Amino acid sequence: MSRKIMQHVFTLIVLLSLGSAVFLGYKLVQKERDYQKGQESLERVYQVMEEVRVQQDGSSPSGSLSSPEEEVKVRELRREQYAVLNQENPDMQGWIYIKGTKIDYPVMYTPQEPEYYINHNFDKEKSSYGMIFIDGDCQLEERSQNLLLYGHHMRNGDMFAAIENYKRKDFWQKHQIIEFDTLTEKETYQVIGAFKQSAANMDESFKRMLLARNEESYGMLMDYLKANCFYDTGVQAAWPERLITLATCEYTQQDGRFFVVAKLIPMSKETQ
Repeated sequence: MSRKIMQHVFTLIVLLSLGSAVFLGYKLVQKERDYQKGQESLERVYQVMEEVRVQQDGSSPSGSLSSPEEEVKVRELRREQYAVLNQENPDMQGWIYIKGTKIDYPVMYTPQEPEYYINHNFDKEKSSYGMIFIDGDCQLEERSQNLLLYGHHMRNGDMFAAIENYKRKDFWQKHQIIEFDTLTEKETYQVIGAFKQSAANMDESFKRMLLARNEESYGMLMDYLKANCFYDTGVQAAWPERLITLATCEYTQQDGRFFVVAKLIPMSKETQ
């Protein structure tokens, strides 16, 4: 190969490398802007909630509650906040919160288009940041036995990234409680266990077990948890106790999924 041809080849390689670098840089910037758009949409949600709080005589939705009366007041404030958010976007049907983590998000529900919020923000704009959303096979009015919630595992720790920490028992010991609110009710759940699974193994029978719609599939799910959880929490559930399951991506295996299952803790009528 002549020197001149080699120079042309080298120039072509350099140009291709520069082109690839520019393209990758563009994609990274585009993705960062996309994430920022999702974060800004959530910030607006929190701002709306703060505005409602201020309108309600400065009541606080968080902090220690010294009496049942104060807790009732907090619940009333939350209902007002959720009602306002639901007016802005009727797909908003709940709120998920785990103390001591970043998980403090509205929950979306679109059974006619179940995965809509896998790539849309609260304002219904395209965004790979997504939102927390409920499985389309679940029901809210006639409540499903196991409510399945999905969220992205964001590299910056947002959305459902924090639930992967449940692979450690010391994390579970400090974060056993999951709070899930509907538009009108407060629900508190205790974590039973956590496990990971390859998406390749999640067939229709796995989904039926996870939904736990009858006593048989519910029992199968409890047996599965005993055999596959990272550790024994000592917390058990029995039919017909209601469940909630949080799911996200898991990166120690190809196309992995991470699940956290919790059971409902009954509450007194005074705190509903």
